[in-house]
Amino acid sequence: MISDSKIEKIDDHIELSYPIETIDGTGCILTPGLIDRHVHITGGGGEAGFISRARPIDVQEILDAGITTVIGLLGTDGYTRSTKELFAKAKELTQKGVHTYILTGSYAYPSNTLTRSMEDDIVFIDSILGVKLALSDHRSSHVTEEELTRLASKIRTASLIAGKQANLTIHMGDEKQALDLVFNILEKADIPVSLFQPTHCTRNPHLFEEAKRFTDMGGTIDITCDGNGKTLSYIQQIKNTEKVTISSDAQGSWSTYNEDGSVKEIGITPISNLKKEFIYLKNVLGYENALPFFTKNVANVLGFEHIGQVKEGFDCDLVIWKEDQIQKVITKK
Repeated sequence: MISDSKIEKIDDHIELSYPIETIDGTGCILTPGLIDRHVHITGGGGEAGFISRARPIDVQEILDAGITTVIGLLGTDGYTRSTKELFAKAKELTQKGVHTYILTGSYAYPSNTLTRSMEDDIVFIDSILGVKLALSDHRSSHVTEEELTRLASKIRTASLIAGKQANLTIHMGDEKQALDLVFNILEKADIPVSLFQPTHCTRNPHLFEEAKRFTDMGGTIDITCDGNGKTLSYIQQIKNTEKVTISSDAQGSWSTYNEDGSVKEIGITPISNLKKEFIYLKNVLGYENALPFFTKNVANVLGFEHIGQVKEGFDCDLVIWKEDQIQKVITKK
């Protein structure tokens, strides 16, 4: 029973003395709404010139994928795209029924911000959950260990003041140093491993080996899915799967490069990949084992206390499935 956008009661039979709207879910499965923690809601791309800029995402695309919560962020293009634009798009999507949060920053350092500083963004803007930065990537700012330590320390302090689980979401590229800077900082500084949250962690074998080591240390990694079930072989190699989340990188660009560094091929990732990946995993692992990578695990690492599970008192972010088809998406308005 849902009341005032909350799951009020769960029981085999609920009797009420007044009429309510009823949804017939006979033969269906009820799950939490999926959470996509890596979506370029204002559009990504741009690496092959202005014509390659991706369009902003539409709310119906999100709901059609069974997603009820998204985290928006910037990508390579922190020049023609702004944090203000990101914030405005997040407000639009929220007003249309999808919980939407954002990260300040982009690939570059110093970070793009909404207010005068990254710390103010985290402390004063409720919907800002942390900072985005690129490491080990030819498009990154190639920050030094000192710069990264200082950035992480500022995020840590701001998150404590704001009462958030603010994080540094790290876009991981193909360069050989991989997570070396992060490991060095964790060895020297008293910064919690949970603050660093690398994504695209299956980009190459060396990076994934370092990502496994990172989870052994208690860290969380994010894996970008392609909708073809390739995440299965990776999550099966992780000892503590509660430290793994899966996201789409929707409306972001994927690209390949020629030897001279010019763009060879570029494309845009659809948010429907997340739903396809979930369906593949649940058909292999079952609903209970597949769901956490897209729901509970994400909610836990981002500090969401009332989404990600079907429990009394939780928000009514729900999806009704019949086999592999979505019958209805219910969101908190």
